[in-house]
Amino acid sequence: MQIEIIQQNALTGRPSAVIGASPGHLGSAVAQQSLRSILSFCNAPQMNAPEAYIHVTPGLIGPDGEVTVESTEEFLRTFMQRFLEFTTRVLTVLPRPD
Repeated sequence: MQIEIIQQNALTGRPSAVIGASPGHLGSAVAQQSLRSILSFCNAPQMNAPEAYIHVTPGLIGPDGEVTVESTEEFLRTFMQRFLEFTTRVLTVLPRPD
């Protein structure tokens, strides 16, 4: 007897990306690893590159919410552009979950 398990949840087929910020250089690495395992279990396609570990330092985010370090701002813009491209590819290939 074959048992077919259909995994349905809010994340099934939804594009995902993981990014983290901490006061240490790689402080969010373990948390990201755990989250990636959960996303995998939930059948959420993951953008695996670029990986993003933001080192939060005093003044990185201004009082208005703007990123004050140009290289970090550029990295975040690139990350979001790549996530948009990834999302477009995933949603073009995979049928949308109901």
